[in-house]
Amino acid sequence: MEDQLASIHLPLEWLVEARDAYDEKWNSELEYTTPDNLAQQTLTEQHSQFASWLLASLHTSGPCGELSSKLETSVMTRALHEVGGIKMPLPPVLSPKIIGWTLGSVIGRRGNDLPVVPALVPSDENIQMAFEGLVEHVLAIQGMDEPWPEMMQTAMYWRGYGLAEALRPDAGSGGPALKQLRLEAFSTMASAERVEVGNHLDKFNGRRNALSHIADDQSRTRFIDVIDEIRQSSGVDLTMRAMTQFVFSDVARAAREQPPPVVRRGAWEVMEHEIQVWI
Repeated sequence: MEDQLASIHLPLEWLVEARDAYDEKWNSELEYTTPDNLAQQTLTEQHSQFASWLLASLHTSGPCGELSSKLETSVMTRALHEVGGIKMPLPPVLSPKIIGWTLGSVIGRRGNDLPVVPALVPSDENIQMAFEGLVEHVLAIQGMDEPWPEMMQTAMYWRGYGLAEALRPDAGSGGPALKQLRLEAFSTMASAERVEVGNHLDKFNGRRNALSHIADDQSRTRFIDVIDEIRQSSGVDLTMRAMTQFVFSDVARAAREQPPPVVRRGAWEVMEHEIQVWI
């Protein structure tokens, strides 16, 4: 992170300065903050994009779940203690999450920790729209009573396979792409989640094939058997976790290779001015 900041002529000690500035802004607005106007008081997206670029520098540090949990707990504790009348689940502007060393915001319904949208959108427009469609699909399912219609569950396999192909087109097809993405992204996940998602992805390609080709064929699992398995599994959640991990990890990679426009010399002065205008 020190090297990352040095590239735009900021010392590591800047982190303390930034923490104090954001803390001062939060405290200065508490008197006027209510659960209803929180969304209107947020800063521009440049701040979260800059934070995502900083986090991307930590991609070799292993899992990011511990830092994410500390961030979520800190925000939740302060919000519940300091914002009068606020209730759980907290709104997206107070629901940060770090996945694949990328900052995101939880927008799930009924207190779900998924879907999460990244502060920096994928650079590829196809991937961006495909992931947005997946998010919309999961949000729609979360608003429905169980049991969910069979095709609402199985659609996750088609979109997930397509996203994997788009993220790693050089792999040739979705199956090899999923394997490559796992190797690249799983180092930033906690071991328990890595195992759970990995077990799900082990069966992913076979299930997707069976769902796409309904007639019986000795070379693959029967369609009817796969449908029964899916109806009894948590495949929607696990597919969303896997695809979120892959997309967020790719966003972090892109941020390292080509930083967003906000990342430049003098960026902090511009963002700091925006904070001070409101103090």
